[in-house]
Amino acid sequence: MNQFFSALYLTAIFISLPALAAADPAAYGPLLPLHVAERRIVDSAGSAVILRGVNVNQLGDYFQANPKIPATIPLTRRDFEQMAELGIDSVRLIVTWSALEPERGRFDAAYLARVKEAVGWARDNGIYVVLDMHQDAWGKSIASDPDQECPWPLTPNIGWDGAPEWATITDGRQRCMLIHREISFAVWRAFQSFWTNRDGIQDRFIATWAWLAAEFKSDPTVVGYDLLNEPNWGTDYARTLYKLMPDFYRRATAEIRKAEAGGSHKIVFFEPIIVWSVLPGQQPVRFTSDPDIVYAPHIYLGSISIDMFTIGREVMPLRSGFKLAAREAAGYRTTFWDGEWMYGPGDHPQRMAALEDEYQVGSARWLWKMSCGDPHRMAEYWPARDRGPEGESHNVIVTRCGDPQNPAGVEVGVNETDRMILARPYPRAFPAPAKWTTDPKARMIEISGVAAKPGVPLRVWVPGPAEPEVTASGLGEVGRARVPGGWVLSAAPPAGAWRLEARGSMP
Repeated sequence: MNQFFSALYLTAIFISLPALAAADPAAYGPLLPLHVAERRIVDSAGSAVILRGVNVNQLGDYFQANPKIPATIPLTRRDFEQMAELGIDSVRLIVTWSALEPERGRFDAAYLARVKEAVGWARDNGIYVVLDMHQDAWGKSIASDPDQECPWPLTPNIGWDGAPEWATITDGRQRCMLIHREISFAVWRAFQSFWTNRDGIQDRFIATWAWLAAEFKSDPTVVGYDLLNEPNWGTDYARTLYKLMPDFYRRATAEIRKAEAGGSHKIVFFEPIIVWSVLPGQQPVRFTSDPDIVYAPHIYLGSISIDMFTIGREVMPLRSGFKLAAREAAGYRTTFWDGEWMYGPGDHPQRMAALEDEYQVGSARWLWKMSCGDPHRMAEYWPARDRGPEGESHNVIVTRCGDPQNPAGVEVGVNETDRMILARPYPRAFPAPAKWTTDPKARMIEISGVAAKPGVPLRVWVPGPAEPEVTASGLGEVGRARVPGGWVLSAAPPAGAWRLEARGSMP
């Protein structure tokens, strides 16, 4: 009998081990609605929020350059679990107009269901979502014909992603490109048709946003909408920049607000022209008095900027990108968020991390997981060094190409640089003002501030399996909650000065 109860006891322990080891996502606290106040992204509890995340393109509708290799890798719940294990608290989830409205006036309910499923997976893992209406070089249907001969110095252009074919108005312009996908007469004409709202195509695009906004208006998981990825200037650079693009942003924001009636306002993220970092000094044109807007440029300096492409070294310093973004955001009376970036050589990742901490902004790393058939890998102009050694795709999740059984790619694991940089300690939410520095290699953070009013929550992510070493003052008791991949330290500072230092551990 004793043996029976002993066996029963051990069995009960064994069965309960997964539950004991599993972390409760609620340790992060609920996903609260976010808005903009005092040029910060803040939650409804009054804490400033850092959106540290990644771009996820696995729901994107991309041109398939090789019919044997899918352009994307299926998105699953496990993707969001892996993100949570790196301390990621947000994703820039790519959605595509051509998939949302494949026929004029008909929205695709099945595609929307896939988006909602992904948002649910994010919610279950304590991750916010920014919906990004993505496009590159206008759309899939703008590719050169397979047998097209391009006159020198032009070369054929593959298709990309974005607008549906019915909204592609090029007037028969040349579809070849000069060096880069964006330098194409057809791309320019398609964009100019959009900016001038020919055949009402801009109206339809805005209607698509209104439809999405109505669907997600009551879900705080979705924090906002990135209106248009990397807009091209079309055929009239100055008029587009200072008149047509601000008009579009104004109209889109207004229609989104109408669609949100009965829900809560989301943040509208808006981007500068795609050549923003090449042609600095664009003067901000305020398009709305709406407070819940955030400037969202892509700081690619030092990685895939034109100086790195042409002479192989960084001429325009990375810091200048942050200074420029901050200055232009101030012109819009808001903050900024780096919607895309990727690693450059040398100490670029460490400098990127330090500048994010200094400017107290979040970002979305490009890219979480890329298929071997993604147009970014298939484009002939893409430098061989960025394809990765031995046919690997080096994004946050490294994938190995060339496997006939898994043509989209075989998952290798997390890029170790990403494990160090993305998973470094940071305040997910904090009482402002505050300042902090981190040491990604040592997994350390030092953060301090002066609480203007008592009780505003502080939540700090610290990576590693072992309970972090913590010293604190002015915080009272510091809570420690185990979560996937690390820990969340929490406190509600009383009014006055406070300080916290924490060291995480290696996985």
